[in-house]
Amino acid sequence: MNAISRIFHARRHAVPRAARVLLAGAVALGLTAPAFAEPPVEKTEIRYQGWAGQVTFTELAEDLGYLAPLKLKWVGNTTSGPQDIQTVVTGDIDIGGAFYGAILKLVAAKAPIKAVVGYYGSDANTYYGYFVKDDSPIKTAGDLVGKKVAVNTLGAHLEFVLREYLASTRNQS
Repeated sequence: MNAISRIFHARRHAVPRAARVLLAGAVALGLTAPAFAEPPVEKTEIRYQGWAGQVTFTELAEDLGYLAPLKLKWVGNTTSGPQDIQTVVTGDIDIGGAFYGAILKLVAAKAPIKAVVGYYGSDANTYYGYFVKDDSPIKTAGDLVGKKVAVNTLGAHLEFVLREYLASTRNQS
């Protein structure tokens, strides 16, 4: 028997042995799997607040089937991110979202919440920033000291960052 015939012959006999070992393992696992199985879900719904005119990440996740077997239960619309996560703290809803500043303030206050996903703010692909006209006398963040600044309330994190920056410059003076 040449080398190729020996390899073919060995493989032909190894496959049934391997299949028997795998089958035996599968049967054993099938008998022991219930011991490792996740316990049944006690809760069947996730209470949340929506946003008027917007689809939330949790609504999208449910629509795509990622939350199954759980179902969302809409309890109303929120007025802001901080209000949304404060409602989580009070136990009126199960999940909420806000900008990082609001989350950090609640964590610092020892609120019983856990940040899971950052969904709002700047990253490598998204930039929230302050913009001025080309001919504006404001060229740096320091030029904002003593000026009036308006921000969109739906971007309250912009106000938070600005207030924190101005407070830090006041403390450095």
